[in-house]
Amino acid sequence: MRPNVTSLARFGALVPLVVAALAGVAHAQQPFDTSAWNISAAESRVQPYRGRSALLLREGVAWLRDSHFQNGTIEFDIAFSDAPGFPGIAFRAATHDDYELFYLRENLSGGPHATQYTPVLHGLYAWQIYAGPAWEATARWTYDRWMHVKLVVSGTRAELYVDGDSAVQVVPRLRGPQGAGGVGLLAGPGAARFANVVVRPENAPSVAGEPAEVKDSTAPTIVRTWRVSAPFAESLMVRGHDLPALPGIATWPKLDIEERGIANLARLAGNGNGRNTVVAAITITSDKARDVPVRFGFSDRVRVYLNGKMLYAGNDGFATHDPDFLGIVGLFDELTLPLKRGANQLCFAVSETFGGWAITADLSDRNGIVVTP
Repeated sequence: MRPNVTSLARFGALVPLVVAALAGVAHAQQPFDTSAWNISAAESRVQPYRGRSALLLREGVAWLRDSHFQNGTIEFDIAFSDAPGFPGIAFRAATHDDYELFYLRENLSGGPHATQYTPVLHGLYAWQIYAGPAWEATARWTYDRWMHVKLVVSGTRAELYVDGDSAVQVVPRLRGPQGAGGVGLLAGPGAARFANVVVRPENAPSVAGEPAEVKDSTAPTIVRTWRVSAPFAESLMVRGHDLPALPGIATWPKLDIEERGIANLARLAGNGNGRNTVVAAITITSDKARDVPVRFGFSDRVRVYLNGKMLYAGNDGFATHDPDFLGIVGLFDELTLPLKRGANQLCFAVSETFGGWAITADLSDRNGIVVTP
């Protein structure tokens, strides 16, 4: 199971912390009071646990006040059970809705998805987009005992260590906010204990290896740029009906794809206040009437329209196909587009609940057609 970001939205409490404000400056003990932390949680308290003063955090977030971390090292001790849960460390937080995140899947010790990196943008996790070996890794947990976690961040690169000198996960290209920002501890669902937190900002922290060149393996026929509407309520999309006229598409903001050819729609907006749907559009100009196949992927739900006529509706949200279905985005669906001569408007109305707001499409037969955003 994957986390729902809405389960991590509450605040309140206390925890011990050691912070190195700058490289070379002596560590300073932070007081165990609300002057150091802004905590929102279903439960939070400071208590002894296995010889250490620890913060018990359940279903919530603890933000370190006045933290400004961009590059450097974050270390802490963590203890949790084998129940499903996703405790983690947030950093470079521009806001409490926009940050970088590594989290640990408590019940997946030894599996290939034990750790996960994702940017969180406009309050939305994106693990359905950032999936696979580039974003997840194998690690083993020692349950109900202290484990030491170290995160080293340098530019676009981050290395995660758990109880050892070898990184269990290396992310060569971080995708969230790039500037200095806040640091936070997260837990939920379930609970975790944190102790001995050290935040050490450094301009050039030592990393295990040279930053690897990230190669673009995206197929050249993938749609590389989309025009994306402002969010609106999914309820406005009447089942089985054609798409209403969309004036001003040419003025909609452009959104480029990322790894695996996927556009992360949360870069432009969140899905709050019931506005959980956007239209992602491209124009296909054909030199004659023809049928062209398109493969596509989305998260969570989609309605596909060509020149205003609905061709398809589907739901690939978490657990929709079977209890183990994760909703990972990929080119798993296919349609035939009956293009007319001239300009054709292809629109994907994409609705999001949680896990990743995304669209991707591949027009492999480009003979006689031109695709523009």
